[in-house]
Amino acid sequence: MKGIRSIAVMMMLGMVAMAATGIHGKVNGGPPPRALPGAFPPPPPRSVVWAIGPSHLMPVAAKTYTMDQKWTAFQPHVLAVPVGSTVVFKNNDTVKHNVSWKSIGGNRALAKNLGNASPGQSLNFRFTHPGVIHLRCTLHPDMSAYIVVVPTAYFTTTKRSGNYNLKLPAGHYRVVAWHEGRHEQSRTVTVGEGSSTVNFNLSK
Repeated sequence: MKGIRSIAVMMMLGMVAMAATGIHGKVNGGPPPRALPGAFPPPPPRSVVWAIGPSHLMPVAAKTYTMDQKWTAFQPHVLAVPVGSTVVFKNNDTVKHNVSWKSIGGNRALAKNLGNASPGQSLNFRFTHPGVIHLRCTLHPDMSAYIVVVPTAYFTTTKRSGNYNLKLPAGHYRVVAWHEGRHEQSRTVTVGEGSSTVNFNLSK
């Protein structure tokens, strides 16, 4: 009986160790945007962190994600998706909206205008190229958001605090951090047992 309990404890500890494998840390993207006079300060924008490693460890499953248009704003402001995924742009507002972008990852040949959508309608697009996309609504110039298309299944979006936690199998990775208005930064990381701390301090 004692031996069985010991084996059970060892298995549980092994499962905990496996669950903890990966990286965690914080992305410092600078001070949050300033609030207009008399208005509540806007929440700090989120960052995106992704890891690129050996190809046999990187199965990328195409999925469908949603970007809402509500209260004359894109929601969420930052959306991370793996390459090959489809994004559904839902107009949940009371006015007509547009979805367009001038480039994907700086490539202007990939610019697109999906057209306009009336309240209750949706627009779809499948993103087959990795890169950062700055979304705009041509009908409302103040509307702005970002989609970060990553070439890996290992990615996450930070919390409002800038903290993140990314589970990874053991191996060598190039870890990249992105934040709106800042330069991307990458680190080479070796992931073994347990979780490693990887912090980023991004600059303009």
